[in-house]
Amino acid sequence: AAAAEVSGSSAGERPPCFTATGLEIANRTRRALESRLGATIVDEWTPGVTHLVTDTFRRTTKLMCAICVGARIVAPAYLDACLRAGRLLPEEGFALQDALCEAAFAKKHNLSAYSLPEALARARAQGPLLAGYSVHCTADVVGRAELQVLVEAAGGRWLKRPPAAAAATKSSGRPTLLIGRTYDAELLREAACTQVLRLDSYRL
Repeated sequence: AAAAEVSGSSAGERPPCFTATGLEIANRTRRALESRLGATIVDEWTPGVTHLVTDTFRRTTKLMCAICVGARIVAPAYLDACLRAGRLLPEEGFALQDALCEAAFAKKHNLSAYSLPEALARARAQGPLLAGYSVHCTADVVGRAELQVLVEAAGGRWLKRPPAAAAATKSSGRPTLLIGRTYDAELLREAACTQVLRLDSYRL
């Protein structure tokens, strides 16, 4: 079943939780969001984040996690608009738009095209990308701590120790992803952005 769509502006949804990447939410704005809108502001990624504030498409851990959970990725102007209105507004009209960086991402990864809105729609429709998968990274993989956060945001199970050979394929039919041994770590980072696992493209 698809994961519930994350939106703090819809009735019955959980209270909004904001984080930012590539910029900082000013203390004055933080206090206003908390006092006027009942919002929570966090500095690190947590599963409760509903909105990511950023001014460009940059492949940070927070942005990749936000895509994985179908969070709202909005421009900084959204915060000002909400405060002026005194309530949480619909995100339409404030969604991040960065065609230039999206095109650069597609070119770098040999994709015919890339669309952040389409990736978010895919995440909301299909549910957690790594549901049913277990992931283990060898010790020499760069950014293992970041990858653990990413895997867990995508619904996968992070293995601290490599699985026994007999456990490499689960009863669900989905293999344990052995990063650094069978697959390159870029598999996970690209998949977080696109919500598509291109296993063959990153097999070592």
